[in-house]
Amino acid sequence: MKVLVIGATGRTGSIAVRRLLERGDEVTGMVRRPNALRQRHERLREILGEARDAPSIQRAVVGHDAVLSALGPRSLRRALRRDDLQEVYMRNLVAAMQNTGVKRLSNLSANGVGKSYAELPWFPKLIFATLGRAMIADKERGEAILLSSDLDYVNVRPGILLNGPARGGIEAKPAGFLWFIRREDLADFMVAQLTDKRWVRQSVVVGYKSG
Repeated sequence: MKVLVIGATGRTGSIAVRRLLERGDEVTGMVRRPNALRQRHERLREILGEARDAPSIQRAVVGHDAVLSALGPRSLRRALRRDDLQEVYMRNLVAAMQNTGVKRLSNLSANGVGKSYAELPWFPKLIFATLGRAMIADKERGEAILLSSDLDYVNVRPGILLNGPARGGIEAKPAGFLWFIRREDLADFMVAQLTDKRWVRQSVVVGYKSG
């Protein structure tokens, strides 16, 4: 499978690149600067692209079987400020995939976006309603574009992201709240969604089972 990874240099995206290579896929990492990928492999190449630049995204998508999108803010400061990055990016990505006939997308969102906000416990709901309001609003606008498209997407809403080795035992469900998930496990799940049919054209909450 030929897979384009957007956000390939990020903490989750870089793990997804590694997982895809381990399973034998041909991988392209979309990056903003030349030679940004730290990983090196005969089946890994990079292509320049910008989230706000529609032509560059379309050039990146061409020739692939699927897209794994792990684009996210680079810092807490950027995450908290008012922005339209996710909205503009998703509009560009959906258009590029439709124009090139690439249908399958595994997309990283967040628990608390859209209808999942109502399922949050009071504390994270308070944080999202105050400090995280701008970030969530931008993600919701981006999600609305994705969910109204005709793509075969899986929209992944993880709990709070942790570092550390994969531990397995994650739960996936269409609604509800799960507190935590390690990026290694999240990347495994997102890679699996490129071929698994269980959650196609749905949003799915993922995290560790409580208790």
